[in-house]
Amino acid sequence: MNKYYLFVIKKRNINIYKNKSYVLYKNLEKLYYLKAYDFSYGLNIYNTLCDNISVKLLNNYINSRIKHKRINNIIKIDKNNYLTIKRSCIIMYTNNKKNILFKIFNIYNDNIFVCDFKNNNYFWLNEYLKKGQFNYF
Repeated sequence: MNKYYLFVIKKRNINIYKNKSYVLYKNLEKLYYLKAYDFSYGLNIYNTLCDNISVKLLNNYINSRIKHKRINNIIKIDKNNYLTIKRSCIIMYTNNKKNILFKIFNIYNDNIFVCDFKNNNYFWLNEYLKKGQFNYF
């Protein structure tokens, strides 16, 4: 199962990183591997690159559109798809790279950068969806 981290990138950073995805990925990877004692440094990096996520808005949308079970912060769609929505990022577990949730998150914000740190994979969500891999909606 893949674990994807979805970050909302600040609009002012889009032009800087749109064609430098690797650099953005490496900066976000620093946050992923950051030690607890470097928390303030990590917070500075995050606040420079990313916007906070509206947890309440996304939760309300998912509650009204997708059948799921909720266990504490975890939204379980089915046995192979679940996620957690945090202010800092969305963490999504799935085996399906054509997951409908990607489309929903792109509707929420089209400046989302997706990282799979374990597999060193990253992409701009809107570019991924433009490749025509989704026929939903």
